[in-house]
Amino acid sequence: MKIKKPVKNKKKRNRNVQIFVGMVVVLMVSVLLLSLQNSQQAGIQKAILGKSVGDFALTDLEGETIHLSDYQGKYVLLNAWATWCPPCRAEMPDLNEFYQAYQDKGFEILAINAGETRDIAAQFADSLGLEFKVVLDSDGTVLNGLGITGFPTSILIDPDGKVAMIHIGMIFPEDLNNKVLPFLK
Repeated sequence: MKIKKPVKNKKKRNRNVQIFVGMVVVLMVSVLLLSLQNSQQAGIQKAILGKSVGDFALTDLEGETIHLSDYQGKYVLLNAWATWCPPCRAEMPDLNEFYQAYQDKGFEILAINAGETRDIAAQFADSLGLEFKVVLDSDGTVLNGLGITGFPTSILIDPDGKVAMIHIGMIFPEDLNNKVLPFLK
């Protein structure tokens, strides 16, 4: 007499695989919903030319809370960066020089550090003598909400809070002169 246990075990394995796949799908959907909820709670919208990115708040290197809305009426260059990113490191002196030259024309820079500690970001900023605001996005909520997927990325926000320019990759002095400076005149 032959017992057909292999068929029963096969059905049981298929059922276990289906349960596992279902659990993975539920977990992925939960993570997606949570990230969307965090972006919405922060008031952040994806950066699209001519559209508002909303408002957000991040902590600067001194521990102060900085809101994007604090800069309403000015041009603000949001610069997404990290110390582990060679092009990010390389563009900082040029950004600092441009900031020094045009801050009196209603131009600001918010350098949004991508997930590093305050000490790491502060040591880097101090070593270069950066004069613009460096803020910390420790969990990536703001950068994800803005739709930033690569570093460095620079987004120019106009005085009305709308995206005037998006530059992906290292921003060179000629980019600043050709893409940002015309807005400041």
